[in-house]
Amino acid sequence: MTTTHDKLPVIIVGGGIGGVATALALGRLGLPVQLLEQADQIGAIGYGVQIGPNVMPALERLGVGEAVRQAAYLPEEILLYEMDSGRKLVDIPLRTQQFKARYQGAPYVAIHRVDLHELLLHACRAYPNIDLNQSTQVVEYRNTADGCGVATADGRFIEGAAVIGADGLRSRLRLQLHPGDAPRDTGYLAHRTIVPMAEAPASIRKRQGVTMWTGPGFHVIYYPLRGGSEMNIVVVVRVPPDLDVTDNERYLEHIATLTRRAAPEARDVVQLVNLERRWSIADREPVRRWADGCFTLMGDAAHATLQSLAQGAGMAVEDADTLALLVQTCDNDFAAAFKRFERMRFLRTARVQLESRDLWEIYHCDGTRAEVRSQHFEEKTPEDIYRCLDWLWQSSVAHN
Repeated sequence: MTTTHDKLPVIIVGGGIGGVATALALGRLGLPVQLLEQADQIGAIGYGVQIGPNVMPALERLGVGEAVRQAAYLPEEILLYEMDSGRKLVDIPLRTQQFKARYQGAPYVAIHRVDLHELLLHACRAYPNIDLNQSTQVVEYRNTADGCGVATADGRFIEGAAVIGADGLRSRLRLQLHPGDAPRDTGYLAHRTIVPMAEAPASIRKRQGVTMWTGPGFHVIYYPLRGGSEMNIVVVVRVPPDLDVTDNERYLEHIATLTRRAAPEARDVVQLVNLERRWSIADREPVRRWADGCFTLMGDAAHATLQSLAQGAGMAVEDADTLALLVQTCDNDFAAAFKRFERMRFLRTARVQLESRDLWEIYHCDGTRAEVRSQHFEEKTPEDIYRCLDWLWQSSVAHN
């Protein structure tokens, strides 16, 4: 017998990669889904994102695996260099038979964030039970007799069978669930740029993998996108406590000082970047309580991480895949599914958060610690690194 609960939609708050992937995952089960995005358009920031082999099985189950493979660039390797000396510290092959066999044929890919987002949106639009809404700012969730709904900034209350908070790093819904909780500022800024490959120096055009140069309080990472026609570049800078970043002249002097002794290729890359466009870098403390009745957090709202392991988007896609599995397993008992979701995902996502922090410190250290770091990295073989990453790069345990 159909009940009021069965007719109510699952409300997803946030139209980023995690929110749209969750809408698709639940929509494919035949559930009514209503996605609410506060911006005027459901879109993504236009820069690159890396997707590890752990994520592709989830994308396959969402029905977009082949489309992602077609739109993505497959890097040949991940390389890490010491910025000042030019020493190669890490070389992780990504397209060998050994890699393919170890990770069940799932590739490591780099894709334009807009392309990934559009593929997910396009897939959503094929399902009439998925309703995509923009210009809707949600201010709180409320559990109800029939499920859970949301209040909007314009005074409406939207009823749902459940609510999923996918509203990102600075989640309003997480703050409601955990008053006083706030993102953890790292003191670093990121500068992101995409340049046509034809305009890049020859030293950079030759790179067919993910390349990173690391130094004290600084790193630069770059990799091709869109069939190798573009190069995605990210420069990350630690801001000294006594430096006002609005003082543009002093800030640029600081970057010049950091890169003065850098290897020529690293300097070439930095010169391509628009250093006036800046994003502060923050993450979240791991927190165990994601669910409240028929409400749950997911993605960055639940477990925002630093970029060190390149798994922010990946964890959100895994979340979407796992949520759908559990909702189906629990026969649409959302409160039960959400409790199991947290238990299943917490340690994995917390490990990503905490290991990313550790790597962040290792990448940016100085002095003796940096010397020890570099020696330690140089001693590792590709097999050593694969073993260190198996916990992450193997497919999500939800489907093993």
